[in-house]
Amino acid sequence: MCDNPMSQIISSLLLGCLSLIPNVTLRYTLLAIIVCLAVMRGIHFQRLSTQLRQLKNKVKMAEEILQTAKLYCPMDVLCLTEQGVQLLEVSRTMSMIRCRILESGHFSWKIYRLLSRDIAACARDVKRIRTAAQLIVEAENQRRYTEDIIATKTMLNPPGIQAFTVQPNLHLAEQSYNIV
Repeated sequence: MCDNPMSQIISSLLLGCLSLIPNVTLRYTLLAIIVCLAVMRGIHFQRLSTQLRQLKNKVKMAEEILQTAKLYCPMDVLCLTEQGVQLLEVSRTMSMIRCRILESGHFSWKIYRLLSRDIAACARDVKRIRTAAQLIVEAENQRRYTEDIIATKTMLNPPGIQAFTVQPNLHLAEQSYNIV
């Protein structure tokens, strides 16, 4: 079954429209055409060239995130540079996959599956790199927010002046989140 609610709605609408066709032969002919178009569309998205194009777009997005993170988080440049090296390794692997595809004009389903699996592994690596960079940016955001909170509290309660202040309950903000 489809996981996407929109595709479920579309398939329900198509089947509902097909039930309105009074001629059974025409109904089944249109149903066969719709199924063939759906299969062809699915095959198109599973083509290696399409997968490589999508992976290339993901790599570009990850590069942009890394560049932005390097500008925003100057204290974590070393870690971000390591992430950049890993992204370059993914790009090299992607190029090697592209070379294997270009060298072999025709290949078996077994080789196709292996290449597709390699592309999926590269996509997972890119996602991991992108997530790591985004986590570094969020850690920097939290550090800056903490500095702003401390500066604001210091401004409101200068040292040497004891003022009555209401302490908000921020126990939720002090939780640490462990990411596996």
